[in-house]
Amino acid sequence: MKKVLLGFALSFLTIVSVLAQSKTITGRVTSAEEPEGIPGASVVVKGTTQGTITDLDGSYSISVPQNANTLVFSFVGYLTKEMPIGSNSVINVSMATDVKVLNEVVVTGYGTQERRDITGSVASISNESIENLVAPSFDTQLAGRAAGVSVTVPSGILGARPIIRIRGVNSLSGGADPLIVIDGVPVVDSDRSGAVASNPLANINPADIQSYEVLKDGSATAIYGSRAANGVILITTKRGQTGKAQVNYSVSAGINEAVAQFDLLTGDEWVPIANEKRANVNASALANPGVNTDWQNAVLRRGTTQQHNLSISGGSEATKYFFSLGFTDQESVVKTNDLKRYAFRANIDHAISKKVRIGTSMSYAYTEITGLNNGANSLSGAIYNATRSLPNVPIFDPANTAFQGYNITANGATTGFGANLAGPDNNIPNIAYILENNFYRGRNHRLLGNAFAEVDIVTGLTARTQIGIDLTMADDFTTLNPRHGDGRSANGSVTMAFNPALRWNWQNTLNYQTVLADDHNINVTAGVEYQYTNFYNFSASGTDFSDEFFRLRNLISNSYNNQFSGGGFQEQGFDSYFARFNYSYKGKYLLSFAVRNDGISQLAKENRRGTFPGGSIGWRVSDEGFFNSELISDFKVRASYAEVGNVSLPGGSFPYAGGFGPVQAAAGAGIGYSNVANVALQWETSKKFNVGLDMTIGKVTISADYFKNNVDGIVLNAPTAPSLGIPGNNISQNVGAMYNEGVEFRAVSNVINRGRFSWNTDFNFTFIKNEVTNLVQPLTGTYNRTEVGGPIAQLYGFKWAGVNPANGNAMYFSGENIVQLVGAATWRAFDPANPAVTTTPGTAPTQFFLGNTLPKYQGGWSNNFTFGNFDAEIFIRYSGGNYIMNESLRGLMGLGFSNNHREILGRWTESGQVTNVPRLYAGRDANTWQTSAANDRFIEKGDFVRVQNMTVGYRIPAATLNSAFSGAIRSARFFAQVQNPLIFTKYSGIDPESNQFSGQLSFGIDWNVAPIIRTWSVGLNVGF
Repeated sequence: MKKVLLGFALSFLTIVSVLAQSKTITGRVTSAEEPEGIPGASVVVKGTTQGTITDLDGSYSISVPQNANTLVFSFVGYLTKEMPIGSNSVINVSMATDVKVLNEVVVTGYGTQERRDITGSVASISNESIENLVAPSFDTQLAGRAAGVSVTVPSGILGARPIIRIRGVNSLSGGADPLIVIDGVPVVDSDRSGAVASNPLANINPADIQSYEVLKDGSATAIYGSRAANGVILITTKRGQTGKAQVNYSVSAGINEAVAQFDLLTGDEWVPIANEKRANVNASALANPGVNTDWQNAVLRRGTTQQHNLSISGGSEATKYFFSLGFTDQESVVKTNDLKRYAFRANIDHAISKKVRIGTSMSYAYTEITGLNNGANSLSGAIYNATRSLPNVPIFDPANTAFQGYNITANGATTGFGANLAGPDNNIPNIAYILENNFYRGRNHRLLGNAFAEVDIVTGLTARTQIGIDLTMADDFTTLNPRHGDGRSANGSVTMAFNPALRWNWQNTLNYQTVLADDHNINVTAGVEYQYTNFYNFSASGTDFSDEFFRLRNLISNSYNNQFSGGGFQEQGFDSYFARFNYSYKGKYLLSFAVRNDGISQLAKENRRGTFPGGSIGWRVSDEGFFNSELISDFKVRASYAEVGNVSLPGGSFPYAGGFGPVQAAAGAGIGYSNVANVALQWETSKKFNVGLDMTIGKVTISADYFKNNVDGIVLNAPTAPSLGIPGNNISQNVGAMYNEGVEFRAVSNVINRGRFSWNTDFNFTFIKNEVTNLVQPLTGTYNRTEVGGPIAQLYGFKWAGVNPANGNAMYFSGENIVQLVGAATWRAFDPANPAVTTTPGTAPTQFFLGNTLPKYQGGWSNNFTFGNFDAEIFIRYSGGNYIMNESLRGLMGLGFSNNHREILGRWTESGQVTNVPRLYAGRDANTWQTSAANDRFIEKGDFVRVQNMTVGYRIPAATLNSAFSGAIRSARFFAQVQNPLIFTKYSGIDPESNQFSGQLSFGIDWNVAPIIRTWSVGLNVGF
């Protein structure tokens, strides 16, 4: 019995001793990309072989010796992380993506390719950093995320389409936007609304997007042939993965506010200025002291925003699925402008057998935008009106019940005079009444998707067929009040329009992959593609309504006296044959070649078909035996050349064809000669050259590229003799040429990865030069001029010489001489030695090139931080080297009976005064400010550094969730963010990216643009 007791005691002491020498540690391994947990991650005690791997939700449990100090966590694609053990029994780890990993799969068009084997210039943008941002469309958040990609949001009006340019502007008169491909379907990207700005890309729910690939150089874009001159953006949406169903819900809510407002005069400040203008021309005073009204408050507001996204994904080995629902509701900073979007997506993949697979990607979105008139020079334009209305008269007049208590003259012609003896210039209406009683609405139903089937014919050979559809059903409704504003002269109006678009796209491809003798990796793709696009529209309108009751919901028969209708039709089609050959020898020597033959309906049969080749080579120097560097772990050089086309030609569906069209004449409807034939017309061609390198130095991965894109055969209107009788006295010909040349640089690094803290940074820079090399004649608009030897759309106009301190006269350059304005329209020479002399004759001011409107450099800098369960991002964007014509400021320095910018307070009032504002003479705007063209008095540098986004998040620990919800909630993250919080610029306007025009030939004009939006929001991401 004693032996038994002694044996038991010895055994107990042994167990206690072992337990005292080891302990159990549990925890969970996650990442920003896998917040629900990383399965299969390795957890090892440092310096030993003792370890384990995480389970499906990233959880682990490991028994470690008592003297163990550190756990090492690792997984493919992530940076290895060491965590001190100390006295902890629970250690949760958030792993950072390894920016040096080169084997990620990248979508390249009609297939995929490993990043390490790519020899073209392809930028990848992950969706994680932008999917929670509050934005009307995904494209607004791509700015600064990739080198060579410029995205400008020109105004704060919801629905306004961003201006996207890849490696510069690549056409003068044709389309300059990149080709957008979503899940393999080239989508329609033209605005189908005639009532409000309606960006077609706003129909895509950003939360459904998995990744973006931007194809920039010729080698990458050549596979798209005639459509690739402006670059290609490939968008891949989320798909299901094998495993149990995962439900994710995200919600955010916040407010939108204007980044800035115009600095205008108060009523008290404006009255003496208004009267001084008239006194200087010996006219009687019209303004009298009254109230102080800020008309911007009648137009601008603090809008609310909310968005909700719910998805469920999962599947078996045979069937995988992803379903989502999304809702977005945003109010702009401009009253009445709002956007609502309801979105549904279903992506399904099913393996019928090991060799046969089918699937579909299908989305439906309903978008409704309520807009307004914001015409830059429209009397009912919201910003124009808010900045010009008299600041000493009230918005409301409670006694004026005839106009719902608004301050409006009895006849409805203009805003009430208040204490003044006259109303505002041009009979400006009361904008508050206009916004309440006029109505602009655009509705859009969009069905976008594809269905595909794949068959593995033999080992390595796969056949795929895919049919895609893009159906847009857009309808507009506009009604104008009959009593005041735009609809007054017509006694009210209603316009309804239907603008559908249908595109189907059918692709058939064969792909063969094999490895020969272990060293030769071959990947060949060949295919055929057919596409048809149909645009048509019709509209109906009525004016002179019998009663307000019939105006507000629909166009109702017999309720109006004047009937109008209109419509149009276009169709486009093409067929294509393409092939791509990728070759790799031992992963060191890389070759890619693509060729595409397109035939398009926009050109005559003689020139309808074109062949577009492209190729690239690469050499991974770091894999060579002679390369021996402890500092550089990867080094690849590459070069490419290709020829691609641009089929977005001006002139409609058949610009080459001559013929007759409908006309209205005195005798009624008929036909007339509308277009001269030019069967020699061809597409514009871009010859793209690129050299680059990719290398990893220590913890920093660098990519650098030099590119040059020669654009030839640009379609322009060549003048013809009037005697020929050609409509418009011009004919479309391939007569223009230009080039874009530049460098791109990107540096990515995991700067710190120590303990619970990590810092990842991603910086990119682009420098670009544009030069026009051939034109028939200069292309001149009101503000811009394009000439051979210079960039597109330079500002062109009058050169300001200041204010004559002796008399306050405005002065300009006439050639090399300075002239001064005397009276309303007389020009006299200016003698600096005798500034008071105004008798020497002078010639009128002449025009000069005043500045480049295209930025010369641009880029972005993203910094991501994690500390334990906290995460943060600061994203900065910058641009510069361009000039802006501040037409808003010129208008606000006007000499009429309307409000002014505060800068006018510094006007010249006495001899010897040095100022930049001349003496005020009522009604002399045209010559004082040279309003017929650009004026460098109002031209400013557009350089800026913008803090684009700031985000702070907190992820609730898994143990806490498991304890509180018994495993029902897999992950939860709270976040707060602000978009456009800060901007650093010397530009005096509202925002240096404000732009009234989006075309290539008219650019860089800030003219009564609605303020850019700043958004504050909080949100929650939760996984079940």
